[in-house]
Amino acid sequence: MREKRYDILLWDVDGTLLNFLKSERWALTEAFLSYGIEIDDEVIAVYSAINDSFWKRLELGEVTKEQVLKGRFEKLFEEFLPQGRLAEKRMDAEHLSKIEIAEFQHKYQRNLGSVYFYLEDSLSLCKKLKEEGFLQYIITNGVEWTQRNKLHLAGFDSVMEDIYISEVIGYNKPDVKFFDRCLLRIQEGIDRRRVLVIGDSMTSDMKGAENAGLDSCLYAPGSFPSEKPDSVTYQIASLWDVEELIWQNQKDRN
Repeated sequence: MREKRYDILLWDVDGTLLNFLKSERWALTEAFLSYGIEIDDEVIAVYSAINDSFWKRLELGEVTKEQVLKGRFEKLFEEFLPQGRLAEKRMDAEHLSKIEIAEFQHKYQRNLGSVYFYLEDSLSLCKKLKEEGFLQYIITNGVEWTQRNKLHLAGFDSVMEDIYISEVIGYNKPDVKFFDRCLLRIQEGIDRRRVLVIGDSMTSDMKGAENAGLDSCLYAPGSFPSEKPDSVTYQIASLWDVEELIWQNQKDRN
């Protein structure tokens, strides 16, 4: 009989189990359409870069989540003004002034939580691992309603033991306090050697695992094969490759 190397799997969501970029595109497009504005790939690319930079600043503790949610759209709208990267789109200041940032953010966030796209049939993988006795949990920095709703729609809430969201936990990945609180909720005195963090972000998931003394698995389909960072325990090109890592093999037992 095979023996498990890990008992507990901590899964990131966006960019790991679900295709965030597809959801982001749909959510942003629909938000602008609600104001009668059509956007193109350039606008989406500019927003995506802005959004990514704000979340990375959150991970570094430079901004709060509230500043992320509002600031990314303030920055995007600035790019439509003269001297901005999107100035040629000719969205005049009067048109922009009619869009309330808070309202736009709300529409975008609702859109983002109302759609999902699986990466590599990820739900089937997690169902299989659940049947094999692995305890699986979600760890995410996302917005609570958005994450819970899309995970419910995608069926992950019935597979995972629990969903840990930074704004509920009180700390953001990669802060060790986030992981400490999650692990305490799972089991007091948990054996950290039996826990594996799986995600696509070096700055959030992998750094967080390192901070918490946990093994880590970097999901890097776009850049793989490449040299594995020293701080990462494993690196995989496909989500399903994780199956090879979580079981002991005969060589390991000798």
